[in-house]
Amino acid sequence: MKTVAMILAAGVAAAAMPAQAETKLNVYYAWPEHEVIHKPIADRFMADHPEIKISFRAAAPSYDEAVQTLIRQSMAGELPDVHYVGFNVLRPLVTRGLVKPIDDLVAADHLADKGYTEQILSLARIEGHLYGLPFAMSTPVVYYNADLVKQAGGDPDKVPTDWDSFVALAGKVGALGNGTSGMYYQLGSDDWATQNLVRNFGGQMMNDKESDIAFDGPAGQAAVKLFKRFHTDGAQPAIDSLAARQLFTSGKLGFFFASAGSVSGFEGEIGDRFKLRTAKQPLGAEDATMPTGGMVAIILTDDPAKRAAAWDYVKFTTSPEGQSIVVPNTGYMPTNTLALDKDHLAGFYDKHPNWYTSVLQTPRARPWFSWPGDNGVQIGEVLRDEMTAIALGSKEPEAALADMVSEVRALLPKTN
Repeated sequence: MKTVAMILAAGVAAAAMPAQAETKLNVYYAWPEHEVIHKPIADRFMADHPEIKISFRAAAPSYDEAVQTLIRQSMAGELPDVHYVGFNVLRPLVTRGLVKPIDDLVAADHLADKGYTEQILSLARIEGHLYGLPFAMSTPVVYYNADLVKQAGGDPDKVPTDWDSFVALAGKVGALGNGTSGMYYQLGSDDWATQNLVRNFGGQMMNDKESDIAFDGPAGQAAVKLFKRFHTDGAQPAIDSLAARQLFTSGKLGFFFASAGSVSGFEGEIGDRFKLRTAKQPLGAEDATMPTGGMVAIILTDDPAKRAAAWDYVKFTTSPEGQSIVVPNTGYMPTNTLALDKDHLAGFYDKHPNWYTSVLQTPRARPWFSWPGDNGVQIGEVLRDEMTAIALGSKEPEAALADMVSEVRALLPKTN
């Protein structure tokens, strides 16, 4: 009887104990189409962590707009717990104190042994401090219609690796007639594509001390002149990116420069209409680099319990398991090297060589330069608009570059 009484007493005590408290995390990201990766990752994580509940806010239409929303939410005390911020707009959040370093969390986790290389972590490092874990990364890739390249006398297996030969081949594709255009170098909504051309010639956007711009030197001059040649010699039409994408997917455009993250969409839209291939970018200099597009997972909450839960979530999203969801559904490069092994993505890449091209460009991938001060978005718009003027023929490259220089200098913080 004593034993039965003890068992009953233990049962009553257990029933009286409160259930483990559920930690709720509110997550915000850009690009609505990325629901295809965020939701399954969250579902997988919650299956392994039933004590943590992930909910999502409505996605922002772009990285820039997401940051503007976060700034407004911070004033109202309504920040999410986790955000996926574009590499180029992490800095404004750090400057405003909205995101804090995660050095303390990283120190206890030995990330180097878990597939996080210093090169990749550097994408989220500012002034020596790590502010998040890179979640998805991409470099600009050349997508091309192998059928048109062959018709124009090119070798679909050997796309030119220097700009002169590449532009010449694009011009030949454009000369095929029947409404065919040669190429399209997409500027996008920010300065990623412009930075890419400057860095392709070994340049950088500002000097090492960030006391003045540096894109007005030989690399910048070569970049704007090349961009004009895309139109005059490479048969690039003066149309917007949506129209160019439709031209490409319909089989009427030879080459299309876009993020590696576009490969999934392109393959789905093109189907078997023509043979789609990808190639590394031609290079203008031996020391060429590329700005890395993509996003970093950052923790915005200061609540200790939520911060710990958010850290577990962020680690999972950037783990080989999380990256094995990101890559096949987008085309982004994995940010965790262990994801490339045979248990995760190796077999996938063997079957999808178009997706592997961006991985081959990883050695040249560098942080997407983020402008100092509060005017980074406006600076990106200035660069994009001046490049657009070149595309439309309303400005010569030299004049457009001179205007970029004066306008960007006016938007940068004043230095003594």
